[in-house]
Amino acid sequence: MFAIVAVAVVAFVDVNVIPMDRERVEAHQTVLVRGDRIAAVGRSADVAVPPDATVIDGRGRFLLPGLVDSHTHINTDIPWAPARDDFGDAPMYLAYGVTTVVNLSGSPTQLDWRRRVATAELIGPTIYTSGPFINEPRFRTPDEVRREVARQAAAGYDLIKYHELVDTTIGLSRDAYRALNEAAVQSGMLVIGHAPNRLGLEALLDTRQSLAHVGNLSNIYFMPIGVHVGVAAASGIAVVLVLLTPLFSGRSRRLSAGAGLAAVIAVVSIGATLPGSPLGGSTLVRLIATASTVALIAIAAALLVRRSTAFLATAVAAALLAAFWIPMMWRSSDAGIARLAARVHDAGISVQSTLVVYETATTAGRARLLADPAIEFLHPDARRQWRSLPREGLPGNRLTAFNSRVIGALHRAGVPIMAGTDAMGIELIPPGSSLHRELELLAQSGLTTYEAIRAATVVPAAFLRKEREFGTVAAGRRADLLLVDTNPFDRLSALRDPVGVMVRGRWFSRDDLRQRLTSLSSRF
Repeated sequence: MFAIVAVAVVAFVDVNVIPMDRERVEAHQTVLVRGDRIAAVGRSADVAVPPDATVIDGRGRFLLPGLVDSHTHINTDIPWAPARDDFGDAPMYLAYGVTTVVNLSGSPTQLDWRRRVATAELIGPTIYTSGPFINEPRFRTPDEVRREVARQAAAGYDLIKYHELVDTTIGLSRDAYRALNEAAVQSGMLVIGHAPNRLGLEALLDTRQSLAHVGNLSNIYFMPIGVHVGVAAASGIAVVLVLLTPLFSGRSRRLSAGAGLAAVIAVVSIGATLPGSPLGGSTLVRLIATASTVALIAIAAALLVRRSTAFLATAVAAALLAAFWIPMMWRSSDAGIARLAARVHDAGISVQSTLVVYETATTAGRARLLADPAIEFLHPDARRQWRSLPREGLPGNRLTAFNSRVIGALHRAGVPIMAGTDAMGIELIPPGSSLHRELELLAQSGLTTYEAIRAATVVPAAFLRKEREFGTVAAGRRADLLLVDTNPFDRLSALRDPVGVMVRGRWFSRDDLRQRLTSLSSRF
């Protein structure tokens, strides 16, 4: 004889539904939830509410899919961001409407948490997780990489995380990097991570690896100085020698002085337009740098005709500026960004935004993040560490503004943008609340409010190939829902303080969520 288990039924009645399948609001709807699934969505007059259902009054309110933070770190072993055991920080995500997280540095512990969340042993957002980073020097050869991908696939991880670490010697070889991506495809796993800095943009585009940070495009394309240290050093030496040439150039002293002036103007102008620099968007300054380099080339030619001893240094400086620095400088112009965005789109690459990460390097951004009340709910060790951090960022840093330009161009080109924060992967990025700042930054980058919310619902679901599981409000989807007081299409801040959150069919009212947060502030 089989026991009959009653399945809880919850009905959101007379609510405005934002399905997120397109930009629309459906008024006077009833959404019926059975267990952990949405059972029905339709006009209130057409959907029968069972007599034993828990009814949630939706009049004047708006119901949309729960939010996804596509880049988090829920592991507990990060020295600068200690987290609680047993996914103890989960209430911070739920309180801010985050019902799904993508963890990008996993271990068997996170696999266990994923299982326990799925079976309701733990209450928290649904977890999708990568395994440990795949990087050199941990893995070097194509065979080693293939074995590690197969191991992680067999262990049940959802995706592969590639990451060149600061202590990496040379990064994965081209063959090993290609093997990583090929093995992942064969195993049916997604690859996301940092750019293969030492291999270059073409390697990224060829393998179609998705990016965990929009800023990785600077490392690999807009400002790849880290992998061209020799060019940078040679350029510095050449420019210094050009400035010294008037001391020994005899009859060509005036030409040599002109070369020095042109070189200085070019260098200063290039520096002023690099990503994060105050004049990074200026076409005029780029034209000045280009014109100064052309002038330096002309002077080098004149010095050659005169057989001046100043010719060699001037020619080397002019060649380095013309061949490397000027083309690199124009890459970060509006036209250069648009060209790269088109190539990223054509390669089928998705990009996680993590714009809030770059705010940690600015004084205004740090002040805003340090004022976030969510810090009070962190593990006490993290709370103490973060409160003691300096408030000052890098003077004149405008990297957030530059990356916002890049996000806007990628979006216009049709590149899928996922809202991700790197929560707990870096100081000052707390769980949950940071995603709302990320959505604001996406809107400031040119996305509409609908498109920004889509980056935290539909797009990550599509990336994970889980469109039929979550990301929209429709029958059959997982019952991850967010009820808010006002239309978030009018203002994104409506999402910050939800009336309540449903995760896997379990409803938490605003009071429930606040009590859970309050308990964290006094609990280890």
